Amino acid sequence: MKEITRKLSSLSFAAWTVVALLLWCTLGSFLLGSSAFSDQVFRMNRVILRDWLLEPQQGALVLKWWVVGLCAGMVVLGVNLIFCTWNKFLRLVTRNRASAARYIMLIVHILFGLVALGHFGCFMLGSRYENVRLAEGKVFDFGNAYSLRLERVHFVDDLRVLHLTHRDQTAADFHYRSNYADMVLSQGGREVEREKVFILKPMRSGVIQVTLKRFTLPGKRQGMKPGIVVAVSSNPILTPFLLVYPFMILGMGIYLWITWRTPQGRAITAGLRG
Repeated sequence: MKEITRKLSSLSFAAWTVVALLLWCTLGSFLLGSSAFSDQVFRMNRVILRDWLLEPQQGALVLKWWVVGLCAGMVVLGVNLIFCTWNKFLRLVTRNRASAARYIMLIVHILFGLVALGHFGCFMLGSRYENVRLAEGKVFDFGNAYSLRLERVHFVDDLRVLHLTHRDQTAADFHYRSNYADMVLSQGGREVEREKVFILKPMRSGVIQVTLKRFTLPGKRQGMKPGIVVAVSSNPILTPFLLVYPFMILGMGIYLWITWRTPQGRAITAGLRG
């Protein structure tokens, strides 16, 4: 058993897993580059991955197997992370032989595992509604008796800019800080959140996030007021995930600061300068 755990925690095991993932991603690049699968990938990105995998009408079987293989590879890396943490760090901590840098790295390992679980949870948990089109006064109803109403669109630029793609729009054409939508989120008829939603500033209320993706040209019944396209997502682990991420980055920064202060770190720095 000890030999198995040692191999699972080894750097060579992690390296070969990464190599296998790179080869798997190379295979995926050929699949995604074909016209037969590219549209299916866009549809996959519009829903929760769990729903896409379980829905028979969604996606080709070979593409689903590729996604499952990619997830399996990440799970194997997670196993390596767990055993690496146990064998190389927890033993040092329990034997009182760990330096401050190793304590910090132990915490970073744990936070990295939580971030990986958060990424996986964002793919598998909750719900997602992509490309929801709304005009002023229109309501979008979704799960748990929630409803989203567009009260007013505030658009200061020339409507002709909406004919351009995002890549062709310049800062003079489209003012991200001036164009927004007044939106109201309700549950069971009771108002929960009212907010100005910008393209770069989504609405967040609990586990629900409303992202303004773009403005659309007004329809015949809208007069001169443009419509909007939003993405509505609900994820129960979004808030913990956003909290853990900066702590992981902070821990990595502290670890680098501590290690570069050691004689070995100073020697490396001197070599780089020389």
